[in-house]
Amino acid sequence: MNKDNVIFIPDLHAPFIKKGVLEFCKEQQLKYNCGTVIFAGDIIDGHAWNYHEHDPDGMSVGDELEAAREQLKPWFKAFPTAISLMGNHDLLIQRKAKTIGLSSKFIRGFGDIIGAPKTWQFKLEHIKDNVLYKHGNFGDAFKVAKSSRISTCQGHLHSKTFVQWSVSEKDAIFGLQVGWGADRHKYAFDYGKSFTDKPVISCGLILDKGKTPIVKIMNL
Repeated sequence: MNKDNVIFIPDLHAPFIKKGVLEFCKEQQLKYNCGTVIFAGDIIDGHAWNYHEHDPDGMSVGDELEAAREQLKPWFKAFPTAISLMGNHDLLIQRKAKTIGLSSKFIRGFGDIIGAPKTWQFKLEHIKDNVLYKHGNFGDAFKVAKSSRISTCQGHLHSKTFVQWSVSEKDAIFGLQVGWGADRHKYAFDYGKSFTDKPVISCGLILDKGKTPIVKIMNL
């Protein structure tokens, strides 16, 4: 695989990953010869331990974490080396610890919690070939890229996916936005049932040392 080509995998929200998304992402990796794998973050969902209302008929904290670890096993096998950006759902564990006044010294590394290979790296941001990769919190990828003047790839916004360019006298930068890889019909996402815009399953391909961005949408 060519390390100069990147596959940017969307938010998974395990254990609620949609069936077929792994095969879709692996197919794109092979088709576009991507030797660098970057996950957009929100590897896990954390419905059972977030700050919002919980489904009383849903999984317990322990059961959801165990189910997420089990669902992620084939992903770890398919992508044994990867960079995973820390999304807001991934960071819930640290936030919860602070809420109850628990020192970070008591908390295991996120990779250990989800059972990831030691070859996975977990970061808030990553820059490769002058392209910024981050989970995203405020604004979509194009807005961030245009204001910072560095090409940017983001997840987080489940109903958006695109590549958009901004060209100035001095540079040409892009924003690449991926959707997610979860199943919107699962109980953890009941909050979105009334939303007009529905989530889109997509991944990004950033080829030729950051020069050629592509978004691929999974056939539903």
